[in-house]
Amino acid sequence: MSTDLQWLLVRKNSSFMVKRGPDVGRAFSKEAGNLRNLHSHKYSGLANAKTVDIVDTGNGIQITVRKQKAEPGMVSRATSKDTVRARTGPRRAAGIATNTTVKKAARPDLRTAALARVSALLAAQKEPKVYPAKKSRSKKTKAASAGARKSKTSDDDDMPDLV
Repeated sequence: MSTDLQWLLVRKNSSFMVKRGPDVGRAFSKEAGNLRNLHSHKYSGLANAKTVDIVDTGNGIQITVRKQKAEPGMVSRATSKDTVRARTGPRRAAGIATNTTVKKAARPDLRTAALARVSALLAAQKEPKVYPAKKSRSKKTKAASAGARKSKTSDDDDMPDLV
């Protein structure tokens, strides 16, 4: 069955389609193999013979590609899976995603979508940087903190001052 015919059958009735009302204006899709999550023929994981799926796993990012010469009866052997480990840098991960999308999957039109997905997953995996609390440089807060220290020390006369 051609991909155009598959899209004609799937585009109006799909269990993966998400409509959020007339305010949004676009229909989204949550199917596997849809890199942008948009309900369109270009990004569809159901209506295309060559698909790319990029998913976050516990130990990195997994890129699954449907093999070019796979027969319809082949299920598990029809896909190729590459895992980008979490400790791999963002440039290397982007290169792996680009090469997999363009060369293995033969879908150069999905290069930017694959790079966007990998970048978003890497940013989500990254731990936020913890900054120390800023010290105030104003005279009022310095005087207030000094006064607080004096009141503490006046209550505890028998304790040595460690500050």
